[in-house]
Amino acid sequence: MNGPLDEVQRPLSEDVFSQIIAGAEGTPLEGSLDCVRQAVVIDTIDILDAIALALSEAASSQDPAAFEAAAGNIEFSLNELANDLPGALGALTGSDCNSADNGGGNTGTNPLAGTPLEPLGEALAPVLEQFPSGGSPGSGQDADLHYLTLLTSQLAVAFQGGVASLPPEVRSAPILGGVITTLSTALNDINTTMLWFGRYNGEFAATALEGTLNRLLINTLTQIVPLAFIEEQAGQPGVISGPIAAGVSQLTSTFGENLLSVALPEVTNALNNDLAPVLDPIENTVLPAILLAAFSGLGEAQAGDNPISLLLGAVTEGLTGGSGGGSSPTGTPLDLLLGPLVDIGGGSTTCPFAGTPLDSACTLFQLLP
Repeated sequence: MNGPLDEVQRPLSEDVFSQIIAGAEGTPLEGSLDCVRQAVVIDTIDILDAIALALSEAASSQDPAAFEAAAGNIEFSLNELANDLPGALGALTGSDCNSADNGGGNTGTNPLAGTPLEPLGEALAPVLEQFPSGGSPGSGQDADLHYLTLLTSQLAVAFQGGVASLPPEVRSAPILGGVITTLSTALNDINTTMLWFGRYNGEFAATALEGTLNRLLINTLTQIVPLAFIEEQAGQPGVISGPIAAGVSQLTSTFGENLLSVALPEVTNALNNDLAPVLDPIENTVLPAILLAAFSGLGEAQAGDNPISLLLGAVTEGLTGGSGGGSSPTGTPLDLLLGPLVDIGGGSTTCPFAGTPLDSACTLFQLLP
């Protein structure tokens, strides 16, 4: 699905997720994280793209027929997510999301049975069974917004109900908990967006879409990228994730303001220009530093190891100091965050965020002796 949010989708997939996947290269986490990328970055943003395209073309007229004309593209994108979601979650438990027998799609079975994610799979199975598979953008013959809104609502409610039954250690685990939080929030936000879109209210739908994009970006960059987790461990919640959230909010606010009033190419160019300054320090400094810590204990991972076990074990230990290997510039819990940042900078104690949208995070480096 091509649309204005390609300028968000592309760097998240190629620069952020690819770097996470590369960090887990040669371990069971590599394939699992690649499957998660498909559901979170490709499928979810494709749904937002379908809605954004329709809003840019139809919102000014408030013509119900113009909104309904977008139903086929929205249906296709929703079906893609519904078909990929079980495989992405199953991949976190060790199955192959690209396999024909991974239990995904509309089979009505639970591919997560016997795993810590079983309650989530059980809640999703009857809802996912209602989604058809296959097709192409715009090919839905019987799609109407009322039906799609109902399906979206059922999917969001089922996902959140399943998450509520998961073990606390799964919901709070680095990366794994971030994936679950990101998907749960996105589905709930898409449901809200579809409610307004299905009522042919372009203004409210655009506001809801802006919020959906905002939280999807923030959760991906601070939860799937386990920045918020390591900040908590270091006793510095929000020191870096706060400026990231502020930068993302500025970007998505501009997107929301422009969507209904500016030509589509200008919306796309604005996204590209506004996102790069926020992502650059994340890609070049934050992400390499965190991955250095997160995957430091994966050296002995075997091909048959369960990805969830690795996330709950070696990865969590790496982010809480259990795996060692990093420098200790302060000799305090701050080193869980500062150590990898100093290491990735070759021992430099100069703030790498100076002059970027993350400039306020430089207060962290003032704590160095």
